[in-house]
Formats: sequence, C-alpha cells, structure tokens
Amino acid sequence: MGTIGAVLVVLIALALVGAAVVQLRSGPLPFPAIITGALTCTVCYIVAGTVTSSSSLPSVPTVVGSFVGVLTLVAMVISLIPRSPERDRTRRSPIYIAVAGTFVGAAGLLWHVIV
Repeated sequence: MGTIGAVLVVLIALALVGAAVVQLRSGPLPFPAIITGALTCTVCYIVAGTVTSSSSLPSVPTVVGSFVGVLTLVAMVISLIPRSPERDRTRRSPIYIAVAGTFVGAAGLLWHVIV
C-alpha cells in the first residue's frame, strides 16, 4: 500500500473512531451506530481487496471485517426484538455492540497499516 493510501486508511480509521465516540454519547436510537458498523465492515473489505500477499492466510482487514459484520448483525437483531415501551428507552446494548465492532474494525485497519 502506498503512502497516500496508508494515510487515507489512517484518516478513515480515526474518523470511524470519532463517530463511534459520538454515538456512545448520543440518544437511544441504535441505527446510526449500526450503520457506522456496516460502513466499517465495508471499509475493511475494501482495504482487504487492495492487499496483495503471497500467503494463503487471510489478511487482517478480512478477518476484522468479518468480525465487525457479525457484531453489526447481532446488534441489528437485538435492536429489532420487541420490548415493552417502558423498558425500550433503557436498552443501549445494540449501540454498545455496534460501537465495539467499529472500534475493533478501526483497530484492525490501523494494525494493517502499521504492520
């Protein structure tokens, strides 16, 4: 990966971390965090598609992108489980799961650029 591409990946990873921090402090709706998790998964797969390696093992962005995708799907399914209106306002677990996936994805992207 060239230097411009590496700088771009670092900037995107830092922007994703910033978006995740903002979403931790946001309101009760989980869908912005879920969308950010899906975008993180997409960026990981795009970066993985540009990796040219001769090893038979998957690259770090491929593994991390898969993990982020699974976490995002889990957050989406949890957010769609119906609950009573009194208890629905206090459920933040989908946000935490999606934000954790975003953090893992950004860390994987940074790891890929550093190593």
